[in-house]
Amino acid sequence: MIIKNNIWKIFYLLSVVAISLLVAFLYFNYKEINERHSTQVEYYTQIVANSIEVDFMQKEVLLSVIGERVFREYKSNSKAKIEELFNLLLKHNPYLVSLGLADASGQVLIASSNVEKKDINFMQSDKTSYDFKRSLSSAHMVVSRTYYFKDIGEWIIPLRKAIRDDDGNILGVIVAGMKNSKNSNYLDALDLSQNKTVVVLKDFDNKGEMYRLYYSKQDSSHKELYEKPVDKELLSHVKENFYSKYGYSIEELREAPKTVSLFVDNPLVGHNVAGLVYNKKYKLWISVGGDAKEIKEEFFRESSLHILMSILTFIVFFILFRSVVLSEKQKDRELVYQVQHDTLTNLPNRIYMYKNIKEYKELHNDKYFILYLDLDNFKNINDKFGHTAGDAILIEVANRLNIFFNEDDMIVRQGGDEFIIFVGNIDKKELEIKIQDLISYISKIYHIKKRDFRVGVSIGISECPKDAQNIEELLSLADTAMYQAKKIKNSYSFFTEEMRSLNAFRADVEHELRGAIESCELWMAYQPQINADETLYGVEALVRWQNEKLGFVPPDKFIYVAEESGLMKELGEFIIQTSLREIGELQKELNLSFSLSINISVVQLMEADFLPNLLKIIAKENFDRSSLTLEITESLSIESLDDVLPILYDIQEHDIQISLDDFGTGYSSLSILRELPIDELKIDKSFIDKILYDESEKILVESIINIGKNFHMKTLAEGVECIEQVNELKRSKCDIFQGYYYSKPLSKEDLKKFLRKG
Repeated sequence: MIIKNNIWKIFYLLSVVAISLLVAFLYFNYKEINERHSTQVEYYTQIVANSIEVDFMQKEVLLSVIGERVFREYKSNSKAKIEELFNLLLKHNPYLVSLGLADASGQVLIASSNVEKKDINFMQSDKTSYDFKRSLSSAHMVVSRTYYFKDIGEWIIPLRKAIRDDDGNILGVIVAGMKNSKNSNYLDALDLSQNKTVVVLKDFDNKGEMYRLYYSKQDSSHKELYEKPVDKELLSHVKENFYSKYGYSIEELREAPKTVSLFVDNPLVGHNVAGLVYNKKYKLWISVGGDAKEIKEEFFRESSLHILMSILTFIVFFILFRSVVLSEKQKDRELVYQVQHDTLTNLPNRIYMYKNIKEYKELHNDKYFILYLDLDNFKNINDKFGHTAGDAILIEVANRLNIFFNEDDMIVRQGGDEFIIFVGNIDKKELEIKIQDLISYISKIYHIKKRDFRVGVSIGISECPKDAQNIEELLSLADTAMYQAKKIKNSYSFFTEEMRSLNAFRADVEHELRGAIESCELWMAYQPQINADETLYGVEALVRWQNEKLGFVPPDKFIYVAEESGLMKELGEFIIQTSLREIGELQKELNLSFSLSINISVVQLMEADFLPNLLKIIAKENFDRSSLTLEITESLSIESLDDVLPILYDIQEHDIQISLDDFGTGYSSLSILRELPIDELKIDKSFIDKILYDESEKILVESIINIGKNFHMKTLAEGVECIEQVNELKRSKCDIFQGYYYSKPLSKEDLKKFLRKG
C-alpha cells in the first residue's frame, strides 16, 4: 500500500509538473506566435515601403530627366517630338499609362497620344487641384490621389513633378499616371503571401481627409475604395491602439518614421494585425496586414497537437523504454539521411557522393562522365522575387533531374544553383544527345505561384579515365568546362586540353606574380582626367606588368588571380605606395595640385587593416588626402554592402573621395547609390562608345549624369575618343573626361611632359 501510494504521489507530482509546464508552454507559445506575426507584417511592410520609395525615386528621376528635355523641345515648338517621346517612354515603362506637360496654372499643354481630351486643367478639379498646388511648392515629386481617368479608361495614381530653371522659377509641371487596376499595378508583382493585404494611404489633404492610394485586395468597387475617404472612426481606432501599445501619438510617428505593428478592426477585412510605416518624402502611410484569426488558428493547431501528445504520453508511459529505443533508432536513420541529403531538394549531397563514389566506380568499371550543372539567370530571379521563388525553382529542377536520369546515375546537389551528375554506361555521342535533351527539359517554363519563370543551364563535362581518375580533379575539370559553357549560356562544354592550358596559364600567372614586385616587373601608368573647361582635374593610376616568361600581362589577366590567391594585399600596397610617391613628387616638382584616382578591389577593402595601412602610407608620402580618390566597382554585390559600408564611411570621414566605377553596368544602381557614400560616378566606356549614333544610349548617359547631379556627385566619362563625344557630353553637363582623345595612359616621365605642356 505504501509503495502504491508513493507511486500515486509520484504520478500526481509528475502530472502537476507536466500540466504546469504545458500551461507555461502554451502561454509563451501564444506570445511567441503573436510576436512572430507582428514581426512578419513589420518585415513585409518594410519591404513594400522600400519598394515603393525606390520606385517613386526612379519615377522622380525619370520625370526630372523628361522634364528638362521636354522644355528644351517645347521652347523650339517641337510638340510632335514631345508626344513621340511620351509615347516611347510609355512603351518602355509598362506601369505608366499617361504622360503630359502642364503650365503653372494647371493647363495641360501637351500629352501622350492615348489621352483623347487634351483640354485639361488640374486646378479646376477638386480631385487634382490640391496636389497640383503642392507640386508647385515642393522640391520633390508629389504623389496624388487615385482617380479614374476616363480618356484612357484606367484607374491611375497621378504623379506631379515641377520643373524649375537655374533660378528656381517654375517652367511647368510634368504629370504622369501609374496603373492602379487589378493585376496591372507594379505592387501586385511583389512576392508576398496571398493572405497579406497591402494598403497605401495618402496623408491628410486640405479637408483633413485621408484617401486610399492603393489597396491590394480589390474585391470592392474602385469607387468604394478610392473615391470615398477612409472612415474617421477607423482612423481614431488606429490612433488609440497605437498610443495604447507604444505610449506616444501616431503624429509623432509621422515626424520620426519607423516600422510598427498593431491590431486593427478594419471593416474591409475584419480583425487584422498590420504593419505601419510613414514615408515622409512622399507623405504616404504604407501598411501590410494579415488576418489576426491566423494567430488563434495557429495557436489552437499547435496547442491541440501538444495537448494530444501529452495525453498520449501518459497513456503509453508504461511502454516508454521500448518506444524510446525504437524512436532513437528511427532518429539515427533520419539523421544519417539528413547528413547525406540536401534539406531543400532531398537530393544526395557531397557527403553522400564521397561515401558512395567507390561503389559507383566499381559498378561502372571506372568509366563514367561527370556533369557539372549551373543554372543560368537563377540569381536574378532569386534577387528579384525572393528565396521562396528561388527555392521552389530549385526543388522543381531537382524533380526534373530525378525524372530525366536513371537510377544508375548519381545526382548530387553541389550547393546554391549547382548540381553534379555521374553518368555511366554511355558513349560520348549518346551523351551529347542526352545533354541537349536535358538542356531543353531544364529550360522549360517553371510555374511558381501563378508566375512563369525561365532558367537555362550551363553544363561542363569531364570524363574518367580520359581526363583524370581522381574524383576531386574530375570535379575541378568539369567545373572549368562549365565556366566555358557559361560564357555562351544554356549550353554545354566538354573539358579540353586547351582548358587545361588556360588553367596552367593561370597557375603560371600566380607563380610569376609572387615575385613580380621584388623583381621590379610592375610599374604604374597614369591617364589624365580633364575638366569640362579643359583644365586638368587629375589622373587615374593604372598598374602594368611585364614578365620575362609571360611577356606583357594585362591587368584583367592578373588582378583576379591576385584576389583569388591572396596576393591582393601585397599588390594593392605596391599600387598605393608607388602612385602616392610618384604623383606626390610630380606635384611638388611642378608646383601643381590635382587629383589621384586609385582602383581598390573589394578584397582589399575587406582586409581588417586596410584603412590604417592606407593612412600610414599617406602620412609617409606626405600626400594631401583630399586629393586622393578611391575607385570601387559597381559590380560590388548587394550581399557585400553590410561589410563594406562602415569601411567606406570611415574612408570618407578622413577626407578621401570615393568614386563608383563602371556605373550603369550593374542591375541595382539606384539601390547602391542610396547606400554608398559616393562622391563621383564614372560612366562606363561601353555607353560612351554609342552616344553618337544610338539615341537610347544617349538618353541613358544623360539620365546617369542627371542622377549624379541629383545625388550631388561629380560625373566622369571614361573612354572618350573624339571631339564629337566630348561636345555631346558637355551638352549633357558631364563634369570630367578621360580617354584617348586627351591622352593614353602615360609613364611618370611622359606624364611630366604632358603636364608641362599644360
